[in-house]
Amino acid sequence: MHRFTKLAVIALCLVGLSACSSRAARDLISFEPDKNYQDMYLRGVFNWWEATEQFKLTRVSPDIYTITIELIADGQPYDFKVADASWTPEFNCGFEYAPEQIELDDSVELICEQTSQNIQFVPSDTGLFAFEFDISDNDEPELTITRVPN
Repeated sequence: MHRFTKLAVIALCLVGLSACSSRAARDLISFEPDKNYQDMYLRGVFNWWEATEQFKLTRVSPDIYTITIELIADGQPYDFKVADASWTPEFNCGFEYAPEQIELDDSVELICEQTSQNIQFVPSDTGLFAFEFDISDNDEPELTITRVPN
């Protein structure tokens, strides 16, 4: 009986080790590579939500994409998102819970998923604005809008 107890303990240890190693293997298999944001567009009311070359973000460094557009200050918010041409869920970037307004020079974190909500911006005066899309945290990109001097 004593020998049977030792064998049972050894068997339980082997099962435990096997579970740990398969869990580690499963974690390695489920590793997701960084998203590739190279074909992203500013899509909103200013371009009828279309993905056109005029509104495609340009890579200016390994982690920064940008676009400069003219906006008219009429007191109304511009609704928009940063998204790819197909509205692919993991490349549909906006706010998490509800449409929110971004302020000039504030950096805001975006989520990129099917349920993301619109971003809103109300320019205080008409002019050129740079939209900077920062992917240094690949899973939670950030957006900053700055005024381009005349």
